[in-house]
Amino acid sequence: MNSYRYHVTVEMTHDQKGEPVPDDTRSLHFEAANHDDLLEIAQRIRRKQYFDAKTAASLAIGFKLFAEVMLQHRNDPLFEGLQEPIMEFVQRLKNLPAKSGSASNPSAEPSAPSAAL
Repeated sequence: MNSYRYHVTVEMTHDQKGEPVPDDTRSLHFEAANHDDLLEIAQRIRRKQYFDAKTAASLAIGFKLFAEVMLQHRNDPLFEGLQEPIMEFVQRLKNLPAKSGSASNPSAEPSAPSAAL
């Protein structure tokens, strides 16, 4: 299968109490393949402006990484029963209308996420 390849880095910047974590003490790096262009998908979700830009990026990347693992292991009983709800979620996400009057800069963060469209 042809795939896009990604290097994913997750670095902890602050602990749960809000205290800064020293550089390079808590990080995770890995390679991941995906059949979709994750950066384009993140931009599409940002353009909808349903979520702020950081939340949209987190949703897009986290969801697509999970969904790719599920797709690769579709016959594993662990993922049994998830495919249909995941497909329904994807359709709802794709069908979200863009917020009216949305800014032309998809990386700009709106002041507050919209609760309803």
